Amino acid sequence: MAKIVIAGRSDCPYFARIELLADRLAKNLKKFKLHKIMVQPNEWEEWLKNTCAEKGWEFSSSPMVWRELIDRGGKGVLIGGANEFQEYIKAYYDLESEMNSYEMTMVGAENRHTKDELDAEEKLYKSLSRPVNVCITNAIHPVCYHLLHNISSGNTLGPKVELRIHLLVSLEEDIDAVKGIAMEAEDLAHSLLRNVKVFTDPNDAFENCNIIIFLDELLRQEDEYHQDWLIRNEQMFSYYGSVINDKASKNCKVLVCGNGPVNFNATMIVRSAPNIARQNVVAVATVIENQAKSIIGEKLSVNPAGVVSLLVWGNINGKRYFDVSKCRIHGYDGAIKGPYWYTVSAMEMLHDNKWVVSELPGLVASRHIKVARVMGRSTSLSTANSIATLLQHWYRGSPHGELFSLGVYSEGWYGVPPDIFFSFPVTMDPKGYWHVVQDIFLTSETKNGLKNAIEDLVYEIGLLTEEFSTSKEEEAKSERSEEPENKSGRSTVQGQKGESKTDPKNLEISTDLNEDLETHASPDITADVTAPTDVMKAEHLDAAPHSPVEEVENNKEKGLASH
Repeated sequence: MAKIVIAGRSDCPYFARIELLADRLAKNLKKFKLHKIMVQPNEWEEWLKNTCAEKGWEFSSSPMVWRELIDRGGKGVLIGGANEFQEYIKAYYDLESEMNSYEMTMVGAENRHTKDELDAEEKLYKSLSRPVNVCITNAIHPVCYHLLHNISSGNTLGPKVELRIHLLVSLEEDIDAVKGIAMEAEDLAHSLLRNVKVFTDPNDAFENCNIIIFLDELLRQEDEYHQDWLIRNEQMFSYYGSVINDKASKNCKVLVCGNGPVNFNATMIVRSAPNIARQNVVAVATVIENQAKSIIGEKLSVNPAGVVSLLVWGNINGKRYFDVSKCRIHGYDGAIKGPYWYTVSAMEMLHDNKWVVSELPGLVASRHIKVARVMGRSTSLSTANSIATLLQHWYRGSPHGELFSLGVYSEGWYGVPPDIFFSFPVTMDPKGYWHVVQDIFLTSETKNGLKNAIEDLVYEIGLLTEEFSTSKEEEAKSERSEEPENKSGRSTVQGQKGESKTDPKNLEISTDLNEDLETHASPDITADVTAPTDVMKAEHLDAAPHSPVEEVENNKEKGLASH
C-alpha cells in the first residue's frame, strides 16, 4: 500500500489546488492515503534543501509531491510539482481540478492564516511545558553512562516530567567521548528527553539547572597530607558553589556523590551558595546504605530489596555508624510467614549484635572493591541506580513506613552540631521535601557512634582553620604506613604542578567512584576482603590522631560500629 505526500508553502496557490484535488480522492477512495506538509514561506527554502539532500532529489519549487510505500518504507518516488501530480491523477483516476486562479489565490491565503494559527497554538502548548534541566558533572564517568537512561525514562522524576540534560566535561580530551554518550542518550528515543548538550564551562552547564549531580572526585595523591587534600576539595567545591549561586535555578537540588569527603564537599557548596536553600543540597548515602542491605540480605538469605529502614549515621565516607534497630526484613524464610507486607526485626533474625558492631562496617568498606575485582571493572551500575532511587524518592516521595539515610545540613538534631552535613534517617514526601525522623531511641552504642562521627566531621572542617590544624610532621607520622603506591589506571587524570587550584578544570579528578578508596585502602582491606576484623582496625585511614579527637581513638579500641 502507498501514500501520496504533498508538501508546499502555506501561501502557495498551486499547493491549494492539488491539496483539494487530493482531499477529494482521499474522501472517496478507501485505499488512497494522503499526507500533507505545510511549511511557512520563510522556512520553505531551508526545508526543501534539507529534504532533497536527505532523499537524494533535485527540486526547487512549491509544491513537491512524492509517493511512499507504507509497509516497506524507503525514501519514496518523486512525482514532481503541481502539473506532474495533476497528470498523474488524470492518468490513474481520470480526474481534473476545476479551480480557477482567483479560487486558488483565496484558498492559499486561507491556508496561510490557518498555518499561522496552528503554529501559535503549538508555541503556546510548548510554553506550558517546563522541562527540568539536569546537569551531571564529570560526565566521562561510567556512572553517568548508566544514569542517563534511569533519569530520562520517566521512572525517576515522573511519567510526565520532560527534561533537558547538560553534561559537563572536565577535560578537553574527553569531549568527543562525552559527545558520543550524548548521541547514544538521544538514540534511546525517550519521549520525555528534550535534548542532551555537552559543556566545558560550569557557568554554561549550570545555567537555570533544577538538578545538579556531582560525580567529581579529587584523587588523594601519594604522600599528600590529609589537610592539603581537603583544601583542594574546598577550592573545587567552593568554586562550584559560587557558580551554582549565580547561574542555577533558585530551587536547584544538588546531589554530592562519590567516594570522596561528600559531607565536607556539601558543606563547602552551601557556604558558597547563599542563594540556594541549604535543604536543597544533600550528600548521597544511598550507595553505602544499599551495600549494607546487600550484605545483610546475603547473611539472612533474603532479597536485598526486602531489607528496609537500615540507617547510616554520620560521615558517609568517613566515620559512620550502621544502625539496625529500625531495620525490618521482608520475605524471611522463618517459622512464621505472612503476606507481602509482613516483616520481622533484623536484630532478632541476625541473633548477633557483635557481628553488626564489629564486622558489618568492614564488610561494607570493602564491598565495592570485592565486586569490582570479581567483575574486572568499576561498579558503576549500582551507584547510578542509588542516585536515581534518591531522586525518585525526593521528587515522588519515599515508600510509606520506610526510613532512608541522607546527608543533610544539621539543625541540631540528636545533638549533632549545626552547620555541618551529617547522615540522618529521613522520609520524603511527593512535594519534594525531606524530613528528619526525630523520635529514634539512641542506645549507648549508637550515641558513641554518633560522637565519633561528629568528631570526625568537626575535625575535617577544622583543618581549614588554624584552631584545629596540626603540624604536617605529626600528620606524616600518623600516615606513614597508610598510603600505598598509587596504581590507578586511565580513569584518573593527573594534575600538573603550578596549575590553578580554583578552577576545577585544573584539579586532578577521579573518573572512577571506586578508585579513591582503592588508592587509599590499607593493605588489610585490599589484600583480604574477607577479613572484616582487620578492616576495622584500619578504618578511616585518612584521619590522623589529633588532640581534638583523641577520644575517637579510645572509642575505636572499644569496637564501636563506626567506620
